[in-house]
Amino acid sequence: MAGFRIRLKNNIITSGGILRKMTRTKKPVLGLTTWLLVLLMAGSLSASTVQFTLAHNATSNIFQSYQPLSDQLTSASLYFGGDSEGLSLYGDFNLSFLYKYSGLSSFAGKLGADYLVPAGSRSAFYFALEGEGVLFRNLYDYFNHGTIRFVANFKSYLDAATIVRLDTLSQLRDYKYSIFDYFSENMSLSLDHYFPSKTTLKIEAGYGYKLYFHPGIISSTGEETPLLATQVSSTAGLGALAYRGPVLLTQAALQGGPGGHGGPGQNYEMGGSYSIRGIPYQTIYYTGSQNIQIASIGGLLAQGLGDRLGLSLGALKQWNLAGENPFASSDELFMVENPTYDQFSWEGYSLTAKLTALLSENLNGAFQYDYFSRKFPGLDSLDLEGNSLGIQREDKRHQFSARLQLDLRRVSFFLNYAYIKNNSTDPWFTWDGNVISGGLTWNLQVTPSR
Repeated sequence: MAGFRIRLKNNIITSGGILRKMTRTKKPVLGLTTWLLVLLMAGSLSASTVQFTLAHNATSNIFQSYQPLSDQLTSASLYFGGDSEGLSLYGDFNLSFLYKYSGLSSFAGKLGADYLVPAGSRSAFYFALEGEGVLFRNLYDYFNHGTIRFVANFKSYLDAATIVRLDTLSQLRDYKYSIFDYFSENMSLSLDHYFPSKTTLKIEAGYGYKLYFHPGIISSTGEETPLLATQVSSTAGLGALAYRGPVLLTQAALQGGPGGHGGPGQNYEMGGSYSIRGIPYQTIYYTGSQNIQIASIGGLLAQGLGDRLGLSLGALKQWNLAGENPFASSDELFMVENPTYDQFSWEGYSLTAKLTALLSENLNGAFQYDYFSRKFPGLDSLDLEGNSLGIQREDKRHQFSARLQLDLRRVSFFLNYAYIKNNSTDPWFTWDGNVISGGLTWNLQVTPSR
């Protein structure tokens, strides 16, 4: 153990020298990530829980577009956490590797501290502060980002069977490609009630606010420049070519144009500033900050069916209150976070039905069906040549999934299968695909209290 501590100390000293060099650069993301690596190594030594997860995924449609292209993705993560009482430190490493389209591979590190504050015998406050860094390979390094995240929750038992909960999540995110930089705030209020008939009822309402600081900033030759100050050049992309003095072209024109673009496999090579559709994410449509506001309401009804079966039904409705997507496209990639696609990108509703079964003492299974109907404010539907179809993009999705999980004393094994069929008013996003996943979760170190 003494030798290990000496090696760790030497690693920290070496990393500190690297850190001083990196924090002098213009991109704080790299410096933040290095700090996370150093602190995670130190924090994991005193952790009461250490958990390793390994998963392998195979998909028939990695870009989730009309042209199916298969790939495989392996992810590995190492999590550590302290005692849940009082102040504790937690964090994780995560490595995600794609085999064919390896430019989308990434490494992430997160470090956080949380604190639980009892408020009487039935209530408690929970606070957490996190720092996270994500690095992609060179082709998609525009997606590199650092995040500061603050969580504040309140939970109270109104009686033995009723729980009320208030959750807030604040995030400040800085990307290498600054058009994606944002601040967001999410709040939700939920009420859970448990009936003697093994029935659970949950109702939840939510509100979200997201502010893109400068979606009208473009990067040219390493310098970021307000879009309206740029001159038309061969390197400025479609956004600059669309500007003609005081006249702004329509958003549909900025999303594409006659002549068409390559398929997703070819467009992938263009890197993180371009949509998989082959057009720049950045448009001239917005030149200042842009905020988006959403509201949602949802519910869940779960019923135990004997000792081994359970059925749950859920629904969610989300409204767009203000703002719209400021980018030329919104791309949803398989298991790869894309800054143009998240809960603020759409409005609509979803329905869920799930059946769970305890097959044996250690083996359980689940079958789930999901339906999604989503509209994308600010995005027109285009044909495959990039011409506007004159209607807003709207997607309807059916998703079927099945899962088996074997839980042993320290190790859990899982196997998943999913089939997804997505229909869209934009033919680029009409697609279907299969996903097969398998892996394990291994509790390497657990305190007796856990």
